[in-house]
Formats: sequence, structure tokens, C-alpha cells
Amino acid sequence: MKHPYITSGALLRCDKGTVPGPLYVAPRSPTIGGQPWANENDRDPIVNKLNFGVCTLTQKPCLATIRPLRWLDVKRDVHVAGARALLDCSQLPCALGGVIRVEQSGQLA
Repeated sequence: MKHPYITSGALLRCDKGTVPGPLYVAPRSPTIGGQPWANENDRDPIVNKLNFGVCTLTQKPCLATIRPLRWLDVKRDVHVAGARALLDCSQLPCALGGVIRVEQSGQLA
């Protein structure tokens, strides 16, 4: 099964958050459809604007509590800006117990 690559604007959802949120990837090359291509380093809550409303585990705003670990299920043989590319099946566990998944790749059909 082929999985699309993830770009800036991909819609992410944490299973412990109250709302989905877009992934922001800082401008860089390469791009897909004019959007920066995401890699496994795109997991900083501030830089990548990871915000999923209120964390149901802490009852606090997600942005204040999120502690992402490392992306799993990345494309091991494709590197983007020096790190492995993200796919729509990639997952990002949070140290607090949530799992962030991709709902939409960011690529326009």
C-alpha cells in the first residue's frame, strides 16, 4: 500500500486532544505542490505549531503540556533536508500518553 508524503498544512490529531491541528513546516526545499515537505524533525511544539486544544489527560491546553517523542513509521529510504520523510501512516507519541496521527497529508488532490 502506498502512503502519501506529508507536507506543511497536513492535518494532525492527537487521540488525547480535543481538536485537530495543522502541521507547520518552516520554508525549505524540497517541496511538494509548493508546500515544504515534512521530516522526522518536525515535532517541535512551538516551531511546528503542534496544538490540539485541551489535553484530556492533564485538562490543560495542549501547547503548554505537549511533549512529543519521535516520529514512528517514517520513510527510511527517503531523506528530506537531512532527515527521514514523514508519511500519512507516521505517528508521533507524546510522553504524556497521547498519540498524534495524520488525518490528511497536506497534499492537494
